[in-house]
Amino acid sequence: MKHKPKKSKKYKQKNSWFKKINHPPLYYKAEMVKKRGKILWQALEMPTKSIIIESFFEEDVKKLVKFQNKHKVWQDNGGIPKFLCLSFGPKRVKIHSPRSH
Repeated sequence: MKHKPKKSKKYKQKNSWFKKINHPPLYYKAEMVKKRGKILWQALEMPTKSIIIESFFEEDVKKLVKFQNKHKVWQDNGGIPKFLCLSFGPKRVKIHSPRSH
């Protein structure tokens, strides 16, 4: 009987510069808004509060929301990139203080 040579152990190179980034869990939701007297549906990415799509039809938005929640396409990237969003991040409300006048 012939002896098989032992396989050498394969060591994976550890990259000290690469760390897996823990992004907050993403989820998407559909929201109805009124703009200029029209009712529109928006798909929002949470927790970044980015507007992904805006449509008159609820079905279009719900379809995208359902797909994104199921497959989590952008989870590893921390969300959809800014250039693909209609509006990125929450809108900041300007608060007027008595001192600012």
